[in-house]
Amino acid sequence: MKVIGIVTSGGDAPGMNAAIRAITRMSNRLGMEVFGIYHGYAGLINDEIVRLDTRKVGDVLHRGGTFLKTARCPEFQTEAGQAKAIANLKRYDMEGLAVIGGDGSFRGALALQKWGIKVVGVPGTIDNDIPCTDYTIGFDTAVNTIVESVNKIRDTATSHERTFVVEVMGRNCGDLALCSGLAGGAEVILIPEVEPNYEEVCRRVQKSHDQDKSHAVVIVAEGVGGDPSSGRDVYSSSAFRVANYIKEKTNIDTRVTILGHI
Repeated sequence: MKVIGIVTSGGDAPGMNAAIRAITRMSNRLGMEVFGIYHGYAGLINDEIVRLDTRKVGDVLHRGGTFLKTARCPEFQTEAGQAKAIANLKRYDMEGLAVIGGDGSFRGALALQKWGIKVVGVPGTIDNDIPCTDYTIGFDTAVNTIVESVNKIRDTATSHERTFVVEVMGRNCGDLALCSGLAGGAEVILIPEVEPNYEEVCRRVQKSHDQDKSHAVVIVAEGVGGDPSSGRDVYSSSAFRVANYIKEKTNIDTRVTILGHI
C-alpha cells in the first residue's frame, strides 16, 4: 500500500489532531503518501482532499477538535453518494482509509469496505461507546473537563446550600456520567443503562442536605429517559425532569446546569 487517506467524521473529539499527526508521520516514514479529507465523508464526495506531510501536521498536536473539520453527510448514506466517494478515492490512487470517529463514522467505513476499500477505524468519540476498546480518543479529556466543571459548581452549591443537577453528554452511553460522577464525588449518578429510581434519588439528596454538606450534586447522562437526539425541548431534558422531581418532593432549591459542548 502506497497511498492512504485520513478522514475525521461525526462529532469532534479531543485527540483527533494527535491521531492525524501520528498516522501521517508514521506513514511518511514508511514511504507512503497521505491525503487528508476535509469535512468528513462530505469532503470525500465533494473532492475536498489535500496532501498531508510532517510539516502540515507539525503544529496541530496542542489543538482540540480536528483541523480537517467534520460534518454530517446524509448523501453518503446513499449508494450514489458512496459511488462519488469511491471515484475520488480512485482518482487519488488511495488504497486505504483511516477513519477517526464514532459509531456513525464506522458504519460509513463499513460501507466503503463493501466497495473493496481497505479501512482502519480509529475510535474517536467522547461518548466511549465503541466496543473492543477501553477508552476512545477524547473520552479522558471529556471526563476531566466535566470534573473540573463539577468542582466549580459544587462551590456554588455549597455557598447557597442548593442541589445542582448537572447534565453531561454521551448520548445513550453512561460512561461519561459514571466516570465523571465517581471522580467528582457526585451524590447521585444517573445513567441510561440503569432505570432510575427517583424516590431513591430524593432520599440521597435529602440525606446529603441533612448532613454537614448542606448541598448535593446529581450527575445525569443526557440519554436518561429517552434518546437525546430526538429533538426535544431543552426544558424537557433529563436534567430538568430530575430537578423538577427533586424540588417537588423535597422542597430543596434545585438548579440545572447543562454542560453541553464545552
